Amino acid sequence: MRRGWEVELSNGVILRESDLDWRKVPKNQIVRLSLFYDGRQWDLLDKEAYFVKYRASVVPGIADSFRIERRTVGFYEGSNKVCYHVEEATGRFSVEVIDTNGR
Repeated sequence: MRRGWEVELSNGVILRESDLDWRKVPKNQIVRLSLFYDGRQWDLLDKEAYFVKYRASVVPGIADSFRIERRTVGFYEGSNKVCYHVEEATGRFSVEVIDTNGR
């Protein structure tokens, strides 16, 4: 089953987390950002500013210990940052809205 993000650009090109680093995605051309987790899919459509982030851990000195703990995709809407989270170990999904003016 697939896990991670997928982007559809305005020209129809599909970009996936497994193929490309988020920093290389042309953000001004995104029409859809999706988050996949083992057969489930959450789509964010036609937003102005998207983001992707991870919570991960690593054991110092052990090269193969890097683990993603939580994947997050989201977008900005006015002064709000809307985050869609999926816990990697459990598949638990949650939505968080952060007021960026309340910092």
